[in-house]
Amino acid sequence: MDFEKQSAKDGEAKPLAVVYRGSFEDTADIRSLLIEEGIEEIAENAFRDFLSIEELYLPKSLKRISACAFSGCKNLKKVVMEKGVTEILDEAFFACSSLTEVIMPDTVSRIGEGCFEGCASLSRVRLSESLLMIGSGAFAFCFNLAEITVPDSCVLVEFNAFANCFALESVKLSDNMGLIDESTFEGCRSLKTVEMPTRLVKIGRRAFKDCTGMEQIILPVGLKTIGFDAFAGCSSLRRIAIPRDIRELEDEDVFGACDALAEISFGGSREAWEMLCHGRTLTVERSDATVHTPKVVFLDIKDKNEV
Repeated sequence: MDFEKQSAKDGEAKPLAVVYRGSFEDTADIRSLLIEEGIEEIAENAFRDFLSIEELYLPKSLKRISACAFSGCKNLKKVVMEKGVTEILDEAFFACSSLTEVIMPDTVSRIGEGCFEGCASLSRVRLSESLLMIGSGAFAFCFNLAEITVPDSCVLVEFNAFANCFALESVKLSDNMGLIDESTFEGCRSLKTVEMPTRLVKIGRRAFKDCTGMEQIILPVGLKTIGFDAFAGCSSLRRIAIPRDIRELEDEDVFGACDALAEISFGGSREAWEMLCHGRTLTVERSDATVHTPKVVFLDIKDKNEV
């Protein structure tokens, strides 16, 4: 379907470097919006709750999409970004429920909090290869997102970033992430495959809670801490491999309601495991309130300096 494009040009006047709220009105003839070259920023709330916009074309000159700039544009289906955009700030595309695809140019370094939260139709995302951080809740409740690759440039993914992405099946995380933050993937019930960061040190609280599709997982060798309820409710999890140098399980119920958990492969010795569990046997309370004890296999892997 062809749409008549609405230009940001105002007569023959030289365009401003910023598009502010009030620069445009939400009218029927603005279905396909072309922001003119020379614009460097779209200000906060500039197009918030515009229901007419279906296609958005952003210029090469654009550097920043400010907070809530297109929040609530429920009929927005297509966004074309050119190289030049460096920041997409908090809730910029919040609840754009018709948006299906986001292809970011490799100039984007920051995605703000709740940036694409509630984009229920979003099924494909390509992140910038220059991305440094993803804000909290940035892709939460994107119900149709099936896979995500976080580039190795990224060092921080904040809490709830992909929470309740019900269709998410496959995740590859940046090797330079030291933390999987609280509730990052909580409620991702289709999640099956997670490629963990090689430099991971901590898995935060509820990070994978209620990921009911996960069947097995291998944790990286440098991991030191598994947070409270990190894997609780992973009812299909059958096997998990835990590295020898782990120092802390924040609670004894880290695998609560992991009904199928049958085996834990531990890289260290029996003595190290007993210290980790404070001398108690690790048990799992199933969702039906029965209790079982997973088999622990002690691999007793030696450090090369110990050989």
